Amino acid sequence: MKQILIKDFNYFSNRSFTIRSFQDEIGNTNLFSLKNPQWKYLRTKLSPIFSSAKVKKLFHLMVEVANSMNKYLDDEFSNSTKTKTIMIKDVTLKYTTDVISSVAFGIQVNSFNPKTLQFYEEAQKGLKMTFFRGIQLIISFFFPKLSPYLNARMLGTSTNFFRKVFWNSMDNREITKNKREDLIDSLIELKNDKQDKDFKFEGDALLSQSAIFFIAGRESTVSTICFTLYELAKHPEIQRRTREEINEKLKEHGMTYEGVQSMKYLHQVVSEILRLYPPAPIIDRVAVADYKIPGTDIVIEKGTSVFIVLTALHCDPKYHPDPLRFNPDRFSDENKENIKQCTYMPFGEGPRICIGARIGQLQSIIGLITIIKSYEISLNSKCKGDLDIRNIFLSPVNDFSLNLTKI
Repeated sequence: MKQILIKDFNYFSNRSFTIRSFQDEIGNTNLFSLKNPQWKYLRTKLSPIFSSAKVKKLFHLMVEVANSMNKYLDDEFSNSTKTKTIMIKDVTLKYTTDVISSVAFGIQVNSFNPKTLQFYEEAQKGLKMTFFRGIQLIISFFFPKLSPYLNARMLGTSTNFFRKVFWNSMDNREITKNKREDLIDSLIELKNDKQDKDFKFEGDALLSQSAIFFIAGRESTVSTICFTLYELAKHPEIQRRTREEINEKLKEHGMTYEGVQSMKYLHQVVSEILRLYPPAPIIDRVAVADYKIPGTDIVIEKGTSVFIVLTALHCDPKYHPDPLRFNPDRFSDENKENIKQCTYMPFGEGPRICIGARIGQLQSIIGLITIIKSYEISLNSKCKGDLDIRNIFLSPVNDFSLNLTKI
């Protein structure tokens, strides 16, 4: 795995599975779909946008949305009810929709307000896994050469809506000259820079960067928050320890970026969730030239797809003792050094590692802090931690619910 993903990356620099289509430039011009050399050029241009320093500047935008979620949950308990069953997936979908629309589209949509649901509803409609879309994805996965002919659209029936929202935001930002330090600011800079002959930041190629960030960040964060709360409900002692740390650090630092980064045990909890529930459960690559595996006579021929199944790798007892046990201490300072490289990689590894991993983890952790500090989480008879088998991401079922008790 290390050879394929890192050491000999040049032989496996492209993905096998893509969502490319002759009819959809939005799906064709992002880091997920592009092949070299366009991919390398785009990655180089986008990497500074996702640096630690840039992510820190987005912190306050995420906290604003978390405060809206906190108010929404408070209102659910306004009639003196102490314990209530909450549709956690619905709440986290609204939270992540609002965070990423703010970061990637530069707008505040407030999905927690029933009067301002248009953006949320368009996202749900455009990204809905219909039967036809499922067939398109299956064909694209097993027969990638047919993918361009399937007329698939990354944003589905909501393509024109998102295009209008994106360009309204871009145009307004250029007119007002306001700075939010978000993705829109960075895309405007790239649009106005000198363009490369192989890739131009214009038209739908610009929208594509916000769109892929919205889709991937939304789904991965929903998965991480839902399954973290589920495992904490199953393990009350770990939940108690997590809450105690959150309260201690909030008292010491307040809700600040530094305070959140100091919550070591919470980060361990999230790391363990990503081991058990990696949002993108398969890493795929394709050989761009014949490749002889070092020390063997085995040759992976050009055009051969290679798949790494993270749900199997992360639960292999050879690398992770007692692998099905939820144990955040695997990632303590003294234990995490024992985890071998490329045996834990929820965001991939090597040059093609997920560029938005820092942002995804930060918004997950802010959302979790908001819920855990104010509510005890417990199971109800309906929640079994089931997965939505229709989703290409490892995602909870739509009616995923847990009991929350106001503290």
